[in-house]
Amino acid sequence: MTIHSSSIIHATAQLAQGVEVGPFTTIGPDVQISEGTLIGQNVRIEAGTIIGKNCKVFHGASLGGEPQILNFKNVPATVEIGDGTVIREYVTVHRSGFENGVTRVGKDCLLMAYSHLGHDCELGDNVVIVNSAELAGHVIVEDRAFISGLVGVHQFVRIGRHAMIGGLAGVNQDVLPFSTVEGNRARFLSVNAIGLKRANFKPDVRAAIKKALKIITRSDLNTQQALEKIAAEVSTFEEIRYLVDFIKNSSRGVTK
Repeated sequence: MTIHSSSIIHATAQLAQGVEVGPFTTIGPDVQISEGTLIGQNVRIEAGTIIGKNCKVFHGASLGGEPQILNFKNVPATVEIGDGTVIREYVTVHRSGFENGVTRVGKDCLLMAYSHLGHDCELGDNVVIVNSAELAGHVIVEDRAFISGLVGVHQFVRIGRHAMIGGLAGVNQDVLPFSTVEGNRARFLSVNAIGLKRANFKPDVRAAIKKALKIITRSDLNTQQALEKIAAEVSTFEEIRYLVDFIKNSSRGVTK
């Protein structure tokens, strides 16, 4: 364990073997940092934050700070960062607004410079958030989603697995799994064909996803009629069942 002499580490913080802490960093009470993680200079890690193994946190990042909520009452809450996640310069991740709540980032994620996760966000594994993208509170981002630069995401939005959001988009509805959206306000563009190929989806599964997305986004049917058409005409792969459940459980409506 290597800790620069200018850093301030609270006595109750727990740093595992192999952790490195750069100069002028502040680590608060009850923080837990697992083995192999590198913390850069001028980083601030607030009380109760938990960081997994082999993460990298670059200079100026702020983790576990107070949520941006009017009249917030200071209750114990936390941020959890999964193994292998990289957090670049000046990223901010705010703790939950609820007592004992968690803002959670999964494994092997990449949060690029100046991106922001609001309170109570939940990121799955292998999520990429590009420079200066901003997620409001309670946003859910599922596995392998890609959020491009300067995107703004409304609170309580859900972004499905393998979705891609184009740069400068304004997202105020749920983003369908396997889709690409862009624009302000964001609109469906196409199936995320390249992403699905890179993830080794089989050709017949990719074809079924493309057909299902076309039915839900480009037909004159309402949502219920589109779901009935998908059930009747599209092969019932696990991915299609997941897509249908995503639509049925959407609280904000889906981006079309």
